[in-house]
Amino acid sequence: MAETSAERELTATLAAWSALAPPVGRQRYGSLYGLLLDLGEWFTPAARPDGVAGGAMGFCYANAAEAVNARPGWRYIEGLALLDTGPTRLPVPHAWAASPDGRTAVDVTWPDGRGTAYLGVALPVTVWASRSPWDSSPVLDVHARPGLLVEGLADLCGSTNPTANEEGPRRTG
Repeated sequence: MAETSAERELTATLAAWSALAPPVGRQRYGSLYGLLLDLGEWFTPAARPDGVAGGAMGFCYANAAEAVNARPGWRYIEGLALLDTGPTRLPVPHAWAASPDGRTAVDVTWPDGRGTAYLGVALPVTVWASRSPWDSSPVLDVHARPGLLVEGLADLCGSTNPTANEEGPRRTG
């Protein structure tokens, strides 16, 4: 499936930011942007399903965790999303849920229609579920977890990066 214009915009922005922070020393990635370009998957924006309430703005990590905890088959995703503010679109570090189809971004923080592109990685429950319910900080924080820049997701998940993409972000599903 071809990328949408919003996905191309987000890819170009991340590539430019990644080029400003190349890997140093033993690093595989120079930034979260490079990691997402290599390991990220695209998720298709969709309206929240009936019965799924939105959470408080600014608490996307906690909102996504709460939504996933309440729904079997949903996955917790962190990455960057393109937020449509009206006059402009902004790339924002963000968390959302993926519906059971594994391809659909269910944004439980932003109003429907505001997220135009979602590039992220699914994180195993063992990585994020032990946080306090009010903790709305990212797991993919390369400052708190510098090992992400050296080992990629293996730093979190204890394995290699079998999902590394030679050709950039891939379509889910």
